[in-house]
Amino acid sequence: MFDNEKLDMRIKYTREWTFEALAKLLEIKSYHDIKISEIIDKAGISRATFYRNFANKDDIVKFKVKMMFQEFYQDMSIYFNDIGTMDEQYLIQAFFKKIDDEEKVVDTVIKTNLEYVMVDGILAIINFYKERFYELVKTNKRTEDYTMDIVASSCWTLLSRWHKSGKEESPSQLAKIYLSAFRSVYIAIFEDRSRL
Repeated sequence: MFDNEKLDMRIKYTREWTFEALAKLLEIKSYHDIKISEIIDKAGISRATFYRNFANKDDIVKFKVKMMFQEFYQDMSIYFNDIGTMDEQYLIQAFFKKIDDEEKVVDTVIKTNLEYVMVDGILAIINFYKERFYELVKTNKRTEDYTMDIVASSCWTLLSRWHKSGKEESPSQLAKIYLSAFRSVYIAIFEDRSRL
């Protein structure tokens, strides 16, 4: 996911315009009812240009989510290279802040029912920071993939609920809620329950 794809500026702008066109159409129509011809008209591009960049409507959302995760990955790489250490509180809070900043992307993901794309992106972040993640969560090879799936899915569920309910908590508050709930569940399942 973090292959740092270099895009020609025309391609980048075409893809951005196409995403913006889809987002605007979603304000007045359901995703299922939007036709590719409507997206093309709204974006001001040709059918050939659309199909050079996307195979279908889903690819528009997948592109935008991929770009969002690549930006987050680059920001975190710079941060962690500068300070030389990793802080899971900062990582989670920074990710929740990115989600807060990318409201249109999150809203589009929810409206298009392509939430698995977000879960896959979260899973890629967890995989990238796997060593740090497993300092926090003790696991074994047999259960490793299940644990990461649970964490990625629960993270998206929390973020989706937060977005749908108007984001009353700050990203910092939400990170604390997430870490607290995650630690409580982990302790209840794997450690001494008296610590709860």
